[in-house]
Amino acid sequence: MKSQDFGVHEVTDMRELINFKGACLAQSKARLEKVENEELKQLIEKSVELGTTSLNQMKNLLSKASTQIIQ
Repeated sequence: MKSQDFGVHEVTDMRELINFKGACLAQSKARLEKVENEELKQLIEKSVELGTTSLNQMKNLLSKASTQIIQ
């Protein structure tokens, strides 16, 4: 079983990654409306779907890490 201990630097890095991922997703969603090529549109939609899933997983992990640091 892997350790669930998080260092302060890991929590800080995770916050930065979440902010970056959120900005990337916002850009992808905004550009999606302008894409006319159907194949490209499908790729961007899949990217947004996967990005949203990983962003939610990172947020859940950050929540656990923050709770662990507070204790």
